[in-house]
Amino acid sequence: MKKNSVLSNEKENIDDRITLTDILRWVYENTQQSSWDGLHHWATQSLSFQRKVNAFQNIHWINHEESFTNIMMENLARECLETEVTELKAMYGVSKTFQTIFEIYLARYTHSSICSSVEIHEAVSKRLYDYGGSKKLLAQLLDEEQQRELERKQELEEERQQKRPSSVGPCEPVLHDEIKKLCDMQGPMLNLSNLISAFCPIADAFLGTTFYRECQPHSWQQNLWITNEFKRVIQTRGESLDPFLRPARWILVYRNQHIIFVSPFEANWLMSQLHFLYHKQSCNKRLTTTLCLLLPRIK
Repeated sequence: MKKNSVLSNEKENIDDRITLTDILRWVYENTQQSSWDGLHHWATQSLSFQRKVNAFQNIHWINHEESFTNIMMENLARECLETEVTELKAMYGVSKTFQTIFEIYLARYTHSSICSSVEIHEAVSKRLYDYGGSKKLLAQLLDEEQQRELERKQELEEERQQKRPSSVGPCEPVLHDEIKKLCDMQGPMLNLSNLISAFCPIADAFLGTTFYRECQPHSWQQNLWITNEFKRVIQTRGESLDPFLRPARWILVYRNQHIIFVSPFEANWLMSQLHFLYHKQSCNKRLTTTLCLLLPRIK
């Protein structure tokens, strides 16, 4: 508020008090800024109004017997609409430049090819030229809403152009007998390291991927396993398996000692079998083999 008065007061070393002049200057500067901010919006509305005036030129309001055909109404609607984004797509990429409000209005008026009342255009131009001043905005030929729409279309186009994984066929799921034996609570404990047809160390889940060299395969705990069905996702023909890693969702805790990551197909069978065994056994005993759903921690 005292932008100029404070500087003069510092030089003259007088009392730093707010005077009537400071208040009037503050009111004037804010009124000037508010008027300038509204000019840009007012100019945009003027273009829309002139477009509608031009569209209604062929309608004779005095003639009450005039019939409005479908073609006439379609042309009227098309001429009243803002410029379509599909038409503006060819202009995408125009760099933003600092322009006055008058220059922005004139460029958009020329691009819109509006042939409406010359008086309206000249009146708007004069008002913008007189009150717009030399202050500039960073703007494009397109307005902000159209620009955001084009940016969204550009992002979608870039997503389509991204490299997609090659077409492959999924593996047919197989339920091995060794998986069924995991639910045998009475028999001896299985030695998973000897059942290589059904189980393998957890690091083998990354075989065929670029992560395998970074995962330190010999540093994992010895009680972490995956099933071969968890590892098999596609019928490989030498493709990289980076896009086809199976997400870990189900784990089987075997005899409270081993943790085995299983596929959804295997989890579906294990769930029903363990549910049956849970209700079959006596209430005093707890199952040592359980199926758990693995969820990411959100806290």
